[in-house]
Amino acid sequence: MSGMADGIIYGFGALNVDLIYRVPPQLAERLPYKPGYEYYAKGEEGDRLLELLNKEAFLEGKYGGGSAANTTVALSRMGNSCAFIGKIGRDEEGDFLLESLEEVEREEIIREGKTGLCITLLLGRSKDRSLVIIPNANDTLHYEEIPLSIIYKKANWIHLTSFCGDKPFEAQCRLIEELTPETRVSVDPGMLYAHRGLEGIMPLLRRTNYFFPEKKEVELLTGLSYEEGSRKLLSLGPEVVLCTLGEAGVFVVHEDGEFYVPSPQVPVVDTTGAGDVFAAGFIFFILQKKTIEESVQEGVALAAHSVTGVGRDRYPSIKNL
Repeated sequence: MSGMADGIIYGFGALNVDLIYRVPPQLAERLPYKPGYEYYAKGEEGDRLLELLNKEAFLEGKYGGGSAANTTVALSRMGNSCAFIGKIGRDEEGDFLLESLEEVEREEIIREGKTGLCITLLLGRSKDRSLVIIPNANDTLHYEEIPLSIIYKKANWIHLTSFCGDKPFEAQCRLIEELTPETRVSVDPGMLYAHRGLEGIMPLLRRTNYFFPEKKEVELLTGLSYEEGSRKLLSLGPEVVLCTLGEAGVFVVHEDGEFYVPSPQVPVVDTTGAGDVFAAGFIFFILQKKTIEESVQEGVALAAHSVTGVGRDRYPSIKNL
């Protein structure tokens, strides 16, 4: 298909096995996790939670996860050459994650320790969910482990998403400083990077071409409404800020103006990864030389389609584009 990337599109972010548990009301009352929030558990806390869930909750699903992984898999399914930079454990969960990456190249994925987990808690009758991230190997990734010579030779685009720990965040910052201007950089900060504050993520913002924050993340980073906050973020480095608004669609600011693209109404089954699919769709169509507005419209449509299925079942592919 015309417009494909000449080089490789890289994903660089945390790699997790997503575990979805249905938690009965009596257990939900005993857990310290509130619906709608994201938590961070290390070591024994994570082990205790898993033990408790396996005894008293119901495992509804197990999927390959990580925001950058979702975007990279979607791009690969659409016919792009893709690869991934990350770290997983030498365990069954790591094997499972490698399989979940499908056709994405895995040469740059390091294996050591235990694989990261992202636990989704469906708490009682609440429609909201809580996320508990157990980073494990993700947090041990450091700059010296990245095979830079391979990336410099092949990278056409790098899409970054968040890690919990400082070492991998610093590795991302150092890596993009070394890239040539021809390599485009996109960043989906997530709440983890939003909590670092504007000053904390400036090394990323300065080199980012396309910035994909959610509404809450813009407001947290800037202390402003998402419209004003998006405009402020644009002034700090990115060429385009694409603020996702959930079911309301996307608000976009770039040097030539700003616009909204509403999301179509669809029967929602699972919203997990919708923003990741939007990013994949936008990147795909930008690489096909579509305009920013056309690329956003196509990305929103693909994201809407993705939520009509579970996990990656309705991700776009080259067959249904």
